[in-house]
Amino acid sequence: MALLRNILFLALTLAFLSACSFPVRTGYDRRIGGYKPARTAQAQQPAPQTTSEPAAVATAATTPQDTVKPPRQNSSAKAHAAINKKEVARATPKKATTLEGVIKPWLGTRYKLGGTSKSGIDCSGYVMVIYKELYGIALKHNAEGIYKDERGKKVSRGDLKEGDLVFFGDFWGISHIGIYMSGDRFTHASTSKGVMISPMNDKYWSPKYKGAKRFK
Repeated sequence: MALLRNILFLALTLAFLSACSFPVRTGYDRRIGGYKPARTAQAQQPAPQTTSEPAAVATAATTPQDTVKPPRQNSSAKAHAAINKKEVARATPKKATTLEGVIKPWLGTRYKLGGTSKSGIDCSGYVMVIYKELYGIALKHNAEGIYKDERGKKVSRGDLKEGDLVFFGDFWGISHIGIYMSGDRFTHASTSKGVMISPMNDKYWSPKYKGAKRFK
């Protein structure tokens, strides 16, 4: 019996040693009686592939779009535009604001009874046109009618001012009209010389002076 127990114990021991004394795990090599060196996780895992596409996309995304700028006008075009402006300014005459300036284009215009233009004009027509242009006052186309116009205020010879209307005539009444100017002169449309400027003390006109009126 004792021998049988010993044999059974020996058999169980050998079975246990063959099954448990050499535990099997990954990497164990029975040929070398040990375990192979373990590889690191970094060596076992494949290296990630790199690509430059995201960088290119990022670059494209972060690159500001080109700013659209208006075309610059070159110097020659600017110079041409400046010349055109000057030519237009020269071609457009400035409106005269003084009596001297307004009558200047009319000087020398021939006398024409009933006329009101530069092709021919009479004394009352001349006064009517100048007064309307310079002062914006409408007058009759008749010297005696203007003299009788109640809008006018009588002015003495010594109180005359530029723009006052001066009247000339004879025994029969008012026959001529003009506009008083500085320097004791007056501008009028003479039957013999057309539109002109004469001194108030002219030997022909001075004796015919009948009075003056102020409408402005």
